[in-house]
Amino acid sequence: MEARLLQWCKELIACPSVTTEGTRAIAEFCAARMLAPSGIDARLIPSAAHGERNVNLIAEIAGRERALTPLVFNTHLDTVPPGDPALWTACAGDPMHPHIDGDRIYGLGSADTKLDFAAKVMALTMGPPRRTVYLVGSFGEERGLLGAKEIASRHLLPPALAFVGEPSGLSVVTAHKGLIVFELEIGFEPLRGAGTGGDAVRRAVFRGRSAHSSTPHLGHSAIKTALAALNANHAVEVHAVSGGDAVNKVAAHCELLVSSNADTLDGAAMEEHRGAPPAHRIPAPALRALGEFIGALEHFAEVSGPSEQDYAPPTLTCNPGVLRSTERSLTLEFELRPPPSLALDLVRSGVAHVAATVQRDHAELSFTLGEKRASPGYRAPLDSEVATLAMQAQARAGLALAHSVKSGCTEAGVYAAAGLHPVVFGPGPFAGNIHAPNEYNLLSEVEAAVRFYREVLEL
Repeated sequence: MEARLLQWCKELIACPSVTTEGTRAIAEFCAARMLAPSGIDARLIPSAAHGERNVNLIAEIAGRERALTPLVFNTHLDTVPPGDPALWTACAGDPMHPHIDGDRIYGLGSADTKLDFAAKVMALTMGPPRRTVYLVGSFGEERGLLGAKEIASRHLLPPALAFVGEPSGLSVVTAHKGLIVFELEIGFEPLRGAGTGGDAVRRAVFRGRSAHSSTPHLGHSAIKTALAALNANHAVEVHAVSGGDAVNKVAAHCELLVSSNADTLDGAAMEEHRGAPPAHRIPAPALRALGEFIGALEHFAEVSGPSEQDYAPPTLTCNPGVLRSTERSLTLEFELRPPPSLALDLVRSGVAHVAATVQRDHAELSFTLGEKRASPGYRAPLDSEVATLAMQAQARAGLALAHSVKSGCTEAGVYAAAGLHPVVFGPGPFAGNIHAPNEYNLLSEVEAAVRFYREVLEL
């Protein structure tokens, strides 16, 4: 690998990028260290709705033939939170410290999607493109495609053929699922005073396996494990619960504060609690109702809509991503991902029906269901101009001719709804790799992506 490209890969992984902290630092690095030395001027456009720390990077590179349909090269610069650093064993416990082992480069955002941006920039610095190119580094993709939605709503891009960066193993992705994120709050009257275990409490720690929420079958939800353990032991008194760190990740951690008379819980490590014990307890019916809701939600996902066999999983999926308690409530943030043929409104009505059905059996509880965000799916015909161009570039770059669909939701759906014509492409494996500890990319695929993008620029 060329030394400059390898250095960019390392430095991008080391840049702060967690989506809740904004993309200003990494966008400034990209503009000053990667683009400016090649004479490419980039605008950093602060978000109008999400604060100065969140910026979209946009650079326009003039093409040799301005009459041709322009290109958009889009890559999101934000990442999910890394989770427990101790699980990043390939990076010696520091997910922001890149580590190379043979063809693999490990680190947060290595596949999703910092190194795709490096490949795009490298291709752009190899000579003027045939078509005018709009290079985009977006913010907030991991929180609902926020940056792309602002770009679309402000009409910052013209109608174009768009290449949206996501790890695809160098396959051209022509369709992906949609996404709806909900929040359910279950309100209750807390139980007060000492329980049967007295005032002392212990921590019950459940550990699962993280995975991207579009492929929940590849992970193991600690939230679901904790609720199943409580369902098997109704005598346990629970004071507080906290599980998961992002709705688009399978929860790898869930912790309960339980009365000290709970010696064991299936699947939990029982630990000492050093803080002051809460003065309230969560009534058992609230926890049972939450478990029933998740079970009914999963059943709804299994039976709703047609099966689209080119997806894995081929049907609607759901993920209970984040669970928190307060003195008077349990709040679950969860998401569902429908294939393109299943309308978002059908998912909305189905989730509302599930919540209403469970609430009817728990009249003493209040249920408040809200939608936090939604993003459309999309499907590009294989004979469309952008798909044809992409597969021509694959052939010219010496890559296998491969196209696929993606279970995850990407910025392509936003751009398609805004009148652009997108495909999704990028280096690195997706399933079981992103949104998980020891995320990695393949240096050979990053180099291949450079060749691919360079061919796109010449077509």
